[in-house]
Amino acid sequence: MPRLPPSILRRAHAIDRFLPPLLGPCRNLRAAQNELRWLREHVDKVAKARHAKGDTISKGSLLGDLVRQRARGKPLQYILGTEYFGDLEIRCRPGVLIPRQDTAASITHLVHLIHAAPDLPSELRLLDLCTGTGCIPLLFRHELFASRPSISLRALGVDVSYTALKLASHNFQRMRKLHPASFNDPKAIEFIKADVLINPFSDYDGGSSIKAALNYHRASFWDILVSNPPYVSSEAYRMTTERSVRLFEPKLALVPPNMDGDGNIAVEREDTFYKPLLTIARDVEAKIVLLEVSDVHQALRVARVARALGIFDGVEIWRDQPGVSEETPSSPIDDIPIIGAGNARSVLCWRGKGAQWLGKHAVSLTPPTPAYHAER
Repeated sequence: MPRLPPSILRRAHAIDRFLPPLLGPCRNLRAAQNELRWLREHVDKVAKARHAKGDTISKGSLLGDLVRQRARGKPLQYILGTEYFGDLEIRCRPGVLIPRQDTAASITHLVHLIHAAPDLPSELRLLDLCTGTGCIPLLFRHELFASRPSISLRALGVDVSYTALKLASHNFQRMRKLHPASFNDPKAIEFIKADVLINPFSDYDGGSSIKAALNYHRASFWDILVSNPPYVSSEAYRMTTERSVRLFEPKLALVPPNMDGDGNIAVEREDTFYKPLLTIARDVEAKIVLLEVSDVHQALRVARVARALGIFDGVEIWRDQPGVSEETPSSPIDDIPIIGAGNARSVLCWRGKGAQWLGKHAVSLTPPTPAYHAER
């Protein structure tokens, strides 16, 4: 990381004594000023809440402590306790991955595509695997209600982490208070513990597989399956992942294990989750599948796995901004369309009625090869 010029440090100190420590994580004065403003607002809110309970605090001491935490690289979202995901302010806590706006853009675009479908059922069923904070089903319901309030959404979020599930449930209850119209049904979104990678036919399942969890909840079929799974390779985690992410966000939510649920060593460790996810999508008869990926290379590998299953009518890759058309559209690779602007972010698959809901032509794909090749 390049050093900061002394002139910027002197200027920051002249403006506010709390600014120089924030230049390290922020890297420029304007960003540091914005973060200091948000920290001051947070301190004022905390002081007001404590005053209402009869407690008093030193706002200067609290601000200084928060600035020191931020200077050490702690994510601002963990310090402030929330992050925006679309229009929703989602609670964030250490131990659970912070929601990203790139993910929100994909979910918003998906809702935008399906909300105008003339033949949507009165109830849509959404399965979110590796749910984390629960941000995906929460935003999906909020966006769908805003555009199509007559359509009910039943959602189930699944995660292997109790910490994540507790936070996801808290976020749902919080949304019910902040947005009572969108979240008027107390049972519209549920969260359960299960491990995507466990083989449901294994002798050591112990009831933790997706199949066992869905059977227990009597929920075998789902219209839409979405997932933002761990997809960072060990090498990328060491070499390119931001220091604050490595130090403070859970590695469990970023880097897949080096073995799959059958105990086999993964050829491409970063791809460990995708074949199980697509298999689950097949088993629950999902009509639309949206899986987040890291880059175009991984997107192509995942898209090829989806085509090799032979069950989908269409597969395409979405970039960061799937609703934005580039002046020079990307050419398809292996006949797989690449949609939007920015970096490759998601793989979308559809079949049956899902094609109609998305406004697509339901033309069956013939998988070119059954193999799962890695490309770099």
